[in-house]
Amino acid sequence: MQSLKKILNPVAKVKRDGKLIEVQAAELVPGDVVFVDEGDSIPADLRIIEEMNLQTNDFSLTGESSPLNKYVHAIK
Repeated sequence: MQSLKKILNPVAKVKRDGKLIEVQAAELVPGDVVFVDEGDSIPADLRIIEEMNLQTNDFSLTGESSPLNKYVHAIK
């Protein structure tokens, strides 16, 4: 039941007012810095600003079953 709740009501860890808090993914706003840990679902379309050997499972988006490496890219 808890797993189903996580899927239906995703949360995100964000830093606001200098504190790391959890908010509903629907409450994310442009400029939020989202923290993602191993095993977390990505709560929104995000730009990566820092990573360390980041791999994601994009099967539900692309059908790709192998983990994909993600990197920081400069905004042009």
